[in-house]
Amino acid sequence: MSATATLTSPRAARRLPVPTLLIALVAAAVLPPLIGRTPILSDPNALLLCRACAFGIAAISLNILMGYAGQISLGQFAFVGIGSFATGIVTGVNDLRYPWLAGVAFAAAAGAALALLVGLPALRLRGLYLAVVTIGVAYAAWQWLFRFERIGGGSAGKVLPRPYFGTHVISGNADFLAISAVALVLIWWLDVNLVRSRFGRAFQAVKADEKVAASFGVDVARYKLLAFMLSGAVAGIGGAVYGTAFGTVTGDTFDYSQSLLLVVIVVIGGLGSRVGVVAAAFFAILLPVWLHLVNGPFTSLFHHGIDGIALMLNALLLMYTIARHPDGLAGAVSEAREKRARRRGGEPPLPPTRPNLPSLGRPSGMPEPRKLRPGTPVLDVRGVSVRFGGLQAVDNASIRVDRGTIVGLMGPNGAGKTTLFNAITGTLRPDTGHVELLGQDVSDLPAHARAALGVGRTFQLIGLVKGQSVYENLLIAQHLATPYGLASGLTRVGASRWYEREVRERADATLEGLGFQRYAGTPVGRLSHGQQRIVEIGCALVTSPELVMLDEPSAGMSPAAAEDLASTLRDIRDVLGRTVLLIEHNVPLVLDVTDELYVMDAGRVIADGEPTEVVQRPDVVTAYLGAAPAREGALA
Repeated sequence: MSATATLTSPRAARRLPVPTLLIALVAAAVLPPLIGRTPILSDPNALLLCRACAFGIAAISLNILMGYAGQISLGQFAFVGIGSFATGIVTGVNDLRYPWLAGVAFAAAAGAALALLVGLPALRLRGLYLAVVTIGVAYAAWQWLFRFERIGGGSAGKVLPRPYFGTHVISGNADFLAISAVALVLIWWLDVNLVRSRFGRAFQAVKADEKVAASFGVDVARYKLLAFMLSGAVAGIGGAVYGTAFGTVTGDTFDYSQSLLLVVIVVIGGLGSRVGVVAAAFFAILLPVWLHLVNGPFTSLFHHGIDGIALMLNALLLMYTIARHPDGLAGAVSEAREKRARRRGGEPPLPPTRPNLPSLGRPSGMPEPRKLRPGTPVLDVRGVSVRFGGLQAVDNASIRVDRGTIVGLMGPNGAGKTTLFNAITGTLRPDTGHVELLGQDVSDLPAHARAALGVGRTFQLIGLVKGQSVYENLLIAQHLATPYGLASGLTRVGASRWYEREVRERADATLEGLGFQRYAGTPVGRLSHGQQRIVEIGCALVTSPELVMLDEPSAGMSPAAAEDLASTLRDIRDVLGRTVLLIEHNVPLVLDVTDELYVMDAGRVIADGEPTEVVQRPDVVTAYLGAAPAREGALA
């Protein structure tokens, strides 16, 4: 994102373009039939554009899965195929004979159902193994499922009649092109709404880091499956358009190699870019026609003629994209804009390291946590042990964090501090022990459920979605504050409008408190390490959690920034009224801000008590330095 873009108001950038949508729908419905009455758009060309629209829809479906949620699928065309055959079953003259829109709805449901079955392995498989599963599904559908008589119509295939209104049948290809274009525009609009909703933001968090997503309250397993189902449903709609355009489909229509073409389209267009993948889809479908227009002497060198040249050009373009512009066409355009912006004057100055944290109440979308008196434990950890194979990472550790205090957790590298943090937040399940939060035993709850009870945390290696802007990260962090349904999120009707307005107002207030207004649209990965830490703390606080767990927040900070951090931590306790559990190696910072200190070594808690007294104990100094000090207080 360019520096110019960072100066644009986030509120202006997120307005829903309803007039634009209406204009696009009218143009998509009216222009193709009008053009079809002239020689400009022949019947074969209209059919080709129908195919391009179907591929555009399919490309959007794969972009939901790979570009947004980060899940690999090399078998996407199987969902397109099941959508085509499902439409034929519902609308065919020898089948149910229902209206075409009923067929489209059934196609979406069938695509979602098949995608759900494919997505179940994604809960345990990643990378190459998941890719093998998805391409195996595409091959099995092509060679087996689509050749069943009751599904694919056997060798004769399945006939998909054109839509009709009353007694009028949409028989002309230019007329059906209007329907195909309207379908593409509607899917585009739904995709825009998806990206701007809690669901799209959750997908981005899952793609970036599943542990970070869970710390924001995202149910990772649920959203992985939801991404597959949404992707399958959209692909099914693309299949309904594809099959209806051609009238008859067979098992051979959905060769598994078409799935690989979709992957090429999405990679070239740019993972996560709606404009890029749709443009790449039209380019890939229309490329053979353009090559035919410029047919030259080199065509005969290829066994398959024009198709061979198109295949070679797609392969070369894919290799060029991966080598020079891994973010695809959209990434190349973005890089060019950034270069022009830097030439026009660069970026605004960095925000301050001493933020004025806003005092925000609990979001209305989240239930109020159980109220505790000062001195009552917000967190009570008893006898927690974690073993990794032969390594005892945490050994019978117990700590208590009272309400309204800052409790420090120190220890040498490898002492088990972060492992204990992960056991407390639910990122990993301990072998033994109990964790109580706000008086409730949460030992069996997953990480996202503990976050919902009032736990906010940071990570040792910055727990942010670094490819997203500062503003988007503040919205992602409020996932639990937007409890509206999928239908409302996709249509922007109902509860989603109210909840989204509230979380965006909270994000604006947090930006103002952090001093990051001018950097609202800047990807957090471009900020300095210290600035990222401040944004991460802001994300941990934006939902007003009862317990804030900070993992080495001063790591990588300058001494001046660390002093500012000390003031920020005191503000969290004294101004915001939050309870803090802090992992930190900066001893002066710990002594300055903590009310109680625990020290770990080799997985055990070896000391706890008043900070200045604890750091002078011989066993604590020995754990850090390996030998007793020459004088007391040397560690401090």
